[in-house]
Amino acid sequence: MKHEIIEIPVISDAIRRLGAPTSALTRVDGLLYTCGMPPIDLKSGEIVKGDITTQTRACMEALGVTLRHADSSFERVFKSLVFITDNDFAGPMNAVYREYFPNGFPARSCVTIRPWTHFDIEIECIATVD
Repeated sequence: MKHEIIEIPVISDAIRRLGAPTSALTRVDGLLYTCGMPPIDLKSGEIVKGDITTQTRACMEALGVTLRHADSSFERVFKSLVFITDNDFAGPMNAVYREYFPNGFPARSCVTIRPWTHFDIEIECIATVD
């Protein structure tokens, strides 16, 4: 089993500033595993503030960059996991999430957790490589 850690500078740096000991992306035997992606501003590397719609879009954009960096895409995602800090966020989060999967949805779990200090959502996924 070949295991490759893939660093994506703006994303990896932002995640490490949060104190998370993780890599943005790992490739194992033709599969890509993203870390739980917080809402990162891809220009500044800072955490995006705002409502759940704004934060969800930032998470999805960061995931898209991460997937493309490894020659994959949202069309290749077959499993995702969403963590939110309030059940009331599910509806607005779903509205944004749908935009990124116009050709069908991957299997997904959504879990409500204790609030983080800096943001209200984190999304991870597993995808195949193009």
